[in-house]
Amino acid sequence: MDKVRLIEKLNEAISLELGALLQYNQYSHVITGPERRIWAEFFEETAEEAFKHAKKFASRVVALGGTPAVEPAPVKQTTDLQEMLANSLEVERRAVKVYTEALSFCEDNPAYRNILEEQISDEQTDVEELEKYLNQIQRATSSSSQRKSEIA
Repeated sequence: MDKVRLIEKLNEAISLELGALLQYNQYSHVITGPERRIWAEFFEETAEEAFKHAKKFASRVVALGGTPAVEPAPVKQTTDLQEMLANSLEVERRAVKVYTEALSFCEDNPAYRNILEEQISDEQTDVEELEKYLNQIQRATSSSSQRKSEIA
């Protein structure tokens, strides 16, 4: 296990989670409109989840002999729901990438590998949910082609 590189990558993840925490918290407060209650709650819960992730990996960084990051990644502010969701999708996709990169530095350590694989799975689920909200689902080409031939 490459502890130095793993610590660097986990600190990048912590920074990303701290930025996500601030961004989601901001969105939960500034969202307005008829669906405010639904989206405010969504962003509030997502902020809490980001905080839990930051804490979990801060603890791991210390266990590896490092010092956890405290600087959050940049926050994108907006009051437009579509932009909020698009920004959130960007953050979640980046999280998948960072945690996947971290995984490559601990392949020989089953405990860290399992923790990171679970985290990647959770983040990927968040990506997929946001894609559904934004109606950015990529339909399978074969089923689309099949339906077209059935119609014709």
